[in-house]
Amino acid sequence: MSSVTEIGRSIFSRYLASLQYQEYRKLWFASLFSQSSAWALIVARAALVLQMTTSATWVGSVTFAAMIPSVLMSPISGFLADRFDRRTVLLYAYSLNLAHNIVLAILVVTDTVVPWHLIVLAVINGSARSSQMPPAQALLANTIPRERLSNAVFLYQATLHGSRFLGPLLILIVLWATMPQSYVFFVPVLLYAVGLVLIMRIRLASTGTIEAGRSMGVFLGNIAAGAKFIYRNPLVVSMMLLVVAHCAMTMSFESLFPVLSRDKLDLTGGIGILGGASYLMVGYGLGALVTTLGLAGVRSESIRGNLFFWLAVISGVTPLLLAWSPNLTWAMISAAGMGISQGGFMALGSSILQSIAPDAIRGRLMGVYTLHITGFMASFNLVNGALADIGTLTASLILGAGGVSFIVVVVFSFVRVPLRQLYLKGVPAT
Repeated sequence: MSSVTEIGRSIFSRYLASLQYQEYRKLWFASLFSQSSAWALIVARAALVLQMTTSATWVGSVTFAAMIPSVLMSPISGFLADRFDRRTVLLYAYSLNLAHNIVLAILVVTDTVVPWHLIVLAVINGSARSSQMPPAQALLANTIPRERLSNAVFLYQATLHGSRFLGPLLILIVLWATMPQSYVFFVPVLLYAVGLVLIMRIRLASTGTIEAGRSMGVFLGNIAAGAKFIYRNPLVVSMMLLVVAHCAMTMSFESLFPVLSRDKLDLTGGIGILGGASYLMVGYGLGALVTTLGLAGVRSESIRGNLFFWLAVISGVTPLLLAWSPNLTWAMISAAGMGISQGGFMALGSSILQSIAPDAIRGRLMGVYTLHITGFMASFNLVNGALADIGTLTASLILGAGGVSFIVVVVFSFVRVPLRQLYLKGVPAT
């Protein structure tokens, strides 16, 4: 019995160490519930608009509307996270998203929702969601000792990517219970309500450092501080360009999963498009959750650098496997492979950036980083949805082409000296 206890303690100290800190634990669970809500909503909303319009372009447009506000809101939210108490900024973002989810659920259940409602509400949802990410990531670093930062970032990334498992799984539970499909829109409401309660219970005060002054020049200078750091640091800018290419070419699949379920897997009957897209997202999220939790125990910088390269390569291979999947079982396995590689790659990228970021501008830095990621994911979800409506193109072909393109990008990334050193030697000491 004692040996089992010792093994449990060893696993906890290596992989889950940051969860021993109370304020971090509250933030971690709040993120898990809110992100699970977001992914349940992404899947349900995409399936709904495809059923309403039969158009992949509409699916891409709604997904684009939900992601594109990040281009404006992330830098502003990052500034607010360094100017004001980060917990307070989070409270406002969570409250707005909860209100949005309640309105959407009522519209769907009463059968009064129309496509343009989804576009407008998606913009509100995207604005609130992008506003919560920079302050949450900045607050994270203040809830644990500096030596736990890498572990804390990986565990936090597990909530971002693993939530793709929990949220859609709850949708499947509603469908398995033979409830009306419209009831799935109450799943995001309940999840966000729990997340908001947890944020309200955080007691830690946390702010950054903002240059004093009320002039427009000072304001814009404060906003631009994160961008200046990124663009003037050779490693950070090189890594961010690679992550942006990854998001655009391999991770812009939200608008394609429902189309793939309908056209490739022929899931128009039975569990339907909503069920098919949920199964694929559950597979993806489970793979991402396993990888990010495993990475939380990796302490060697050289190993992290090696993994960053190899997970990038595999991230391009796995969409090809999904594109070739002949049935739902193989599609779920391939989606899990995508989650393993892509979730691990994104978690490593965020961890590397957090380990380099100065705390004084951490909120603005993460705001700029989030802007690039979601901006490109939004744009390519719109493009992918439109392409899928062209007769000669299919969701499978688009997925495969994106995977091959990213493999080419990774091969050529060796030309960049900072990336080559990162792959071979790991994150440099700061």
